[in-house]
Amino acid sequence: MKWKAALLVGILLVSVLGAGCIGSSNTSITATSTQKEITVKDFAGRSVTVKVPVQRAVIMSTSALEMVQLLNASDQVVGIPAEAKGDAFLTAELKNKTVVGKRLKVDDWERVLALKPDLIINLYLKKFYDVDAFLNRSAGYGIPVIMLREDRLEDIPKAVELLGKVFGKEDRAKEFASYFNDQVSEVKGIASKIPAGERKKVIMIQPIMGKYYLVNGNDVLAQAVRLAGADYMVNITFNGYTPVRVPMDKEKIIASYKDADVVILLTSAVTPYDQVSELRETMLSDQAWNEIKAVSENHIVILRADMGKDSYLRWSPRMAVGIWQIGKAIYPNYYPDWEDKAKEFLQKFYPFLS
Repeated sequence: MKWKAALLVGILLVSVLGAGCIGSSNTSITATSTQKEITVKDFAGRSVTVKVPVQRAVIMSTSALEMVQLLNASDQVVGIPAEAKGDAFLTAELKNKTVVGKRLKVDDWERVLALKPDLIINLYLKKFYDVDAFLNRSAGYGIPVIMLREDRLEDIPKAVELLGKVFGKEDRAKEFASYFNDQVSEVKGIASKIPAGERKKVIMIQPIMGKYYLVNGNDVLAQAVRLAGADYMVNITFNGYTPVRVPMDKEKIIASYKDADVVILLTSAVTPYDQVSELRETMLSDQAWNEIKAVSENHIVILRADMGKDSYLRWSPRMAVGIWQIGKAIYPNYYPDWEDKAKEFLQKFYPFLS
């Protein structure tokens, strides 16, 4: 059932990980009037005028919902996507909001209008849904839309600051941005001390529905690998399009990445930890897989990239911990245990999970 596999992969790419095919964002925030009406520039480069603080927001992205919750603005949300129900970082309060669609698409505009939203927040992913039609429809109803992009690590604190501006939570947003940037600086400091002769070559594989998907070099997870001081080996473009996941058969993976020093296996929204663990054991015992250096030397690490509580590898505030997870997976002798970072992060920003 190829169409089912394609559907599940699509869900994964939106609900779990970033879309690296879009390019840079250069987001900025600019107040243009007094009182409550301001104009901001979103991550698609659009100028959006909105009354602040926003009181009734419809949010179509779970990553944006995690940001809004971090800002302590859950009571200012009225509509959510269906996949929010499975996000362990969201409280019951948010999960019980009205579902208006799924995978970035509105299922019922009448339901949206009944909520009387003063803002919609979505992701600018033209490869996944008809963004222009969505924007035209919302404009026709007089509802402003702010678009986010899941391109880069450094855009995570910028997105939180943008949302902090429109939800009236600037101080909380600045607190997180400072914290996130401090984590990045600490990781960079450790990476700078890794000798050139010890620099590792890394690939990341995400098994889905019996197939292998390589994390591409434009994804935020590959960016985190480079931030941690390693070389990411996968960089593939098809006719000018660079997807964040590249399907590849076993034989080609082995032939292309024999020199990999570390293989990171990832869970997904449709691939639980147990299945990934079974794949790891299969790889270790398989003669063909052992042609890859990392496999023959037992340098295969499993990390979670789903929507569970212990998963920190997705474009969202969680990556403040995810960069430490990746650093520890690649260079266990240089990076501290990431669990302490996770505990600190949860206590500061998601106390209900700590």
